[in-house]
Amino acid sequence: MELSRRDFLKVSAAGAAAVAAMDFAPAPAMAQVTFHGGDTALDKFHTTCPYCSASCGQVIAVGNVTKDVYDVYGDVDSPVNNGGLCAKGAGAFQLVTNKRRIGAFAGTHPVNPLFAYDPAYDSTGVAYKRTGNGAWSKMPLPTALDEIATGLVTARGSITPGLTATSNSRHVQFFGSSHMNNEQNYTYRKLIAQFGTSLTEHQARI
Repeated sequence: MELSRRDFLKVSAAGAAAVAAMDFAPAPAMAQVTFHGGDTALDKFHTTCPYCSASCGQVIAVGNVTKDVYDVYGDVDSPVNNGGLCAKGAGAFQLVTNKRRIGAFAGTHPVNPLFAYDPAYDSTGVAYKRTGNGAWSKMPLPTALDEIATGLVTARGSITPGLTATSNSRHVQFFGSSHMNNEQNYTYRKLIAQFGTSLTEHQARI
């Protein structure tokens, strides 16, 4: 059946009038949380989203006993976002509970079983390396950090002091993100300056 624009508006108006006549006002659904692990209530902490410079307000719901994070959602009292969050902000819960995060929940998450900790990612962490277009190789995180540090020392050693082309390493680039706070960014920028390279960039939305 084809419906013209005029007919659509008529049907919509009639439907709205019918709802108004019934005095229909659905109440907002209330989420029901079953507490686990000895928690009897949730402590709620007000903070800001870490993903960009907008500083949208978020509320972190934490178990009052186990200190497990049960939910992360928009703060309706925030004048910045009035409780609304973008897709990344709305997914901030997994920033804490992602099974690949070092020190994440062991076993099953108390609220969402999808966030069960993967035993393959132990307390030391796992890193992945790829050279060119080759396959990704898996290695322990400490091994990866040692390899990165060795490469940085080698690149730094090739720099000749002075204001010449050889005084700037072109083999290393530094990249920052919004996951770093002010103090971390300050230290990070000092490291870049001491390292001796102008290849630095920052993207607040990653």
